[in-house]
Amino acid sequence: MNNSPLEFLAKKYGNVVKYDADGNVAGIFVKFPKMKSSDLVAGLPEHTHPAFIINGVEQDYILLGKYKGGENGVSGGALVSLPNINPARSLGADQCLSRMKLAGPGITGMTCADYGFIKLLAQKNGWKPHGNTAWGQAHQDASAWETGKALSVNTERAYNGYIYKCLIAHTTAAELRPDLAPTYWEKGKFVGGISNDGTPDAAHQTGYRTLNGTGPLDWYLGSDPALLADIIGSSLEQQYGYRIVDCELQILENNNAADPDADLSASSAAWRAILPNTSDNGYTLVAPGTAGTLHWNWLNGHITLDTQCDDLTVGSKGESFSTVAVNTTRLPYVPSIVYELGLIKTGAGDDTPGYYYVNFVAGERFPRRGGSCTHGSSAGLGFVNAYNERGLASDIFGCRPRSL
Repeated sequence: MNNSPLEFLAKKYGNVVKYDADGNVAGIFVKFPKMKSSDLVAGLPEHTHPAFIINGVEQDYILLGKYKGGENGVSGGALVSLPNINPARSLGADQCLSRMKLAGPGITGMTCADYGFIKLLAQKNGWKPHGNTAWGQAHQDASAWETGKALSVNTERAYNGYIYKCLIAHTTAAELRPDLAPTYWEKGKFVGGISNDGTPDAAHQTGYRTLNGTGPLDWYLGSDPALLADIIGSSLEQQYGYRIVDCELQILENNNAADPDADLSASSAAWRAILPNTSDNGYTLVAPGTAGTLHWNWLNGHITLDTQCDDLTVGSKGESFSTVAVNTTRLPYVPSIVYELGLIKTGAGDDTPGYYYVNFVAGERFPRRGGSCTHGSSAGLGFVNAYNERGLASDIFGCRPRSL
């Protein structure tokens, strides 16, 4: 095991390789040392960020999957964090979690507290990672090639990771695909990831997902190959330890959701609501349904953090992460945990990109984050999709392992 190519790769970047009981690779993980919330964003509490506290015990570091969870063909159905494999899709949140746990002892799914830490770390460092947000490439870099489009000379389109320049005006067709028709196209620079995802969309013919870690350097957090790959794009990532029930925000304390034995089921007694203090940004975790706890509300045309939801028949609403509001009349102080989990911007200087979706209806909604290959400029570390139930198995939903 210690002489495997993965071990050399991990040693080069300071990453950690984990194995299951039989010696099979469970994944490559990135180590993030413990930090205080106040060291991430000025004004947050002078205490250890919740991501580093599991069952009341402070951790010196957390280990997050370098890559999205996917099957490597020999893992017996386990979802592992490895490069050059397709990230998982079309699995509900519970299915993803159970299959990540199959990878080995101590492995579970990345949590809301983990993601909140990454969001604040990126904010601190000015990182805005790109990713597969537009059918194989970042929306900032290129438009995807499609069939049935009239193109003029010098028009650029991206296909399977590369920019191609149109040499002959034509209407695009499968037989004139950029990789098949060199007289029609001039191949340019590499801007995207590699896909072998089949053709779920006949117009694009490249599939939804790109293989883990096959994108350019700016698809890594901080443009650093030692850090997380594809945290934005390809597929939304399931987040554990945070849910919305009847528009009430419910969490597990600190990062208790990172315990592989944590009960994250719909009926779990571990779920707690957040009761804000009236005089400062503190809070108390209380039983769900307690009066005055944090809720999402649709107020004055905005998704609004509030202490109640006025109408559970509004349905689905969305807006930029930057414009999500607070009802300061009922909530004069936002509990610090909301910032620490990355669920709302920390202030005027927080320009984290992303779009926010909340479904103002009764019942449980299970947030996914980051943005997918179809979300374009809506994607980013501020992207939250809280439209859907935990069991929805969408082809743009995926996951990321983490390990103790």
